[in-house]
Amino acid sequence: MLKRKFLVISLLAATSVATIGCVQYTSAKKQQTPIKVIKDTKAITPPHIIASKVDIYEGITGYDWLNEDKILMTKENEKLEEVETAVGNFKVKNMFLYDLRTKESIGIHDQSKFQDGGIFAPDRKHIFYRNQYQEQGAGYIIDENGNLTFEILDADMDPYDLSEAQWINDEEIIMPCSSIRGFAVININGTITKIKDVESGVMGTQDLLNGLSMPQPMKVGDKIYYTTIKSGSEENNKLRVYDIEKKDKKTLVTDEVLEFKVSPNQQQILMTTFNSETYLNELILIDLEGQNRQVLAEGGIYGARWSKDGKNIAYISNEEGDKGIYLIEVETNKKSLVSSGEYYIPMAWSPEGDKIMAHGKVAKKGENPFDEMDVTYIISLK
Repeated sequence: MLKRKFLVISLLAATSVATIGCVQYTSAKKQQTPIKVIKDTKAITPPHIIASKVDIYEGITGYDWLNEDKILMTKENEKLEEVETAVGNFKVKNMFLYDLRTKESIGIHDQSKFQDGGIFAPDRKHIFYRNQYQEQGAGYIIDENGNLTFEILDADMDPYDLSEAQWINDEEIIMPCSSIRGFAVININGTITKIKDVESGVMGTQDLLNGLSMPQPMKVGDKIYYTTIKSGSEENNKLRVYDIEKKDKKTLVTDEVLEFKVSPNQQQILMTTFNSETYLNELILIDLEGQNRQVLAEGGIYGARWSKDGKNIAYISNEEGDKGIYLIEVETNKKSLVSSGEYYIPMAWSPEGDKIMAHGKVAKKGENPFDEMDVTYIISLK
């Protein structure tokens, strides 16, 4: 909960000014330092492991997959000055397509500015990414060749909104739109549809600690599913659904919902909830009406993700003695340990479901024991 609040604060505090550059690609040869690849499965010893190989890529953060061999990732650009904000300085990151076989990477779009949060449309023909460190945060939709399709630069959308954007389908993105207390649906053709006054009261962009936020909405047909964050309120961590046609909303479940994902066939919702009696997180399946409830797992669970075909669910547990990535077969409810260790989001399935990409941190070599760098794990399944 606190992590989500601090994320909002850091995004909204951005003050640097940037301009939009031209579309360009940068070859891997121009990178300052190569990406180091380490293959090591010796530390994976617990039983029922279903990973055949774990590859570690140092200094990068993987976000999404183009195909089974190429990932969309970011890494720090040491040549550019740090971005100064009210909450500290941030190193500039750029976005690349990285080939897992050849170890070559290609820079995407404007590499003179901060690039983050890249995600592919379901058909892999467009990419959304953001630069939250401009005077006015901006989002970008580019095609598979790196050409700018649409720049999202709207006075009603702030850096927090851009950080919560998700693809609805091959052509549309949805994100919160805090200034209108609702949502914005953005088409790749440049059309923006705004859905106003879904909620009321003070928003998190006005009062960072006490206002209402609506992270990671998802649109299914004429309904928008979203969670609410409002500290110290009954509205905190509720899963709601808003009917666009009827202009009516309701709370779908009474659970304290930390995160949710709609299934690929848009028939079910996967929730990570907090049980105040057991002090454990629970992984729960429901239908779109909040019925047919099924508890899949409990523990230190977060970051649950559907496989592309909807047959499997992967999640992270960083509970002491239980750390690792786990897999659940939806039809049989069989749970397996994919790979033991300490993992974090972003986490994403490959399109064919043969690999899982997850984030991690490792200590840098040096005198400062707290100095860490990003790493990306590519976990191949048996």
